[in-house]
Amino acid sequence: MSQRRDRGSATLFVVLALPVLFIASALVFDGGRGYVARRETQNAADAGALAKATDCAQAITTTAFTPYQTNGTSLANTPTCGSGTTVVSMSKTISYMFRPGGGTGTVTRSATARWSTLGSASTTPIVISSCEFTAARLNGDTDIFFYLDDPSPWSGCSSLPGGFSQLENDNCAIFVTAGSGFEVAAQGQAGNALQRIIPCITNPTSPELPRDVLIAIYNAAVCGSGCRGNGVYPIAGFAMIRVTGYRLNGNNVAGVGMPNQCPDRQTRGRYCLRGDFIRSVTSIGTPGSSTNFGLLQVALQL
Repeated sequence: MSQRRDRGSATLFVVLALPVLFIASALVFDGGRGYVARRETQNAADAGALAKATDCAQAITTTAFTPYQTNGTSLANTPTCGSGTTVVSMSKTISYMFRPGGGTGTVTRSATARWSTLGSASTTPIVISSCEFTAARLNGDTDIFFYLDDPSPWSGCSSLPGGFSQLENDNCAIFVTAGSGFEVAAQGQAGNALQRIIPCITNPTSPELPRDVLIAIYNAAVCGSGCRGNGVYPIAGFAMIRVTGYRLNGNNVAGVGMPNQCPDRQTRGRYCLRGDFIRSVTSIGTPGSSTNFGLLQVALQL
């Protein structure tokens, strides 16, 4: 008898559970659409904020956001170049399939990006005097020469030949720190140590010239006569140089118009580095307080 009473109970359970299963499935479906929309909108806002901050850092006031309005997202605000930060908002409209009454909803997400000078970075094992760097740029940013063994450095510029020094570690990942308090780089060697090979510059196959290198600039005024050799160098900031040629001790690669010896060999020196100063934005290093030599960093503000 009991078996007969139990007949159909499973069917009844399924019938009663179907609405609950349907509602749960609907919530999962609509919730999943909302989650995906929020992720896509945040990605678009992040990309747009980085693009706007990059333009702001280069004094470009108008940014084309079309490439960053992906997956149906659209710009939801009018981003401006603030004081080192910018905010970009993106929105996306989604349709609800199972919500009572249906309808649509709007998902909006924002991202903040900042730009600033570099406070610390991994660089080539070279430091250049700030005044030597400035004097070399007087002839223009597009083609400059640094004489490593200059017997007569710029007046009042540096006690080192050419205003250069090579840091003790010869690899191409020297980490130096710069700040408003003039924190110091690694110990250096005499300026004429630059006559030997610097792998990240002089290696002609990895990669071929021209190539971009990040170089630390030290404050000669603060350094005074203490930067003659094994000493610390007060880093003021950083510059990115596109190396187009060099003449070092037995190693040379001739850039355009640069023969196997330096142009002003008789009076300025036998060893030189030729390149273009790049006014650029980089993702290398950490933002911080330092002198602006034209190298800025852009990053999302978390």
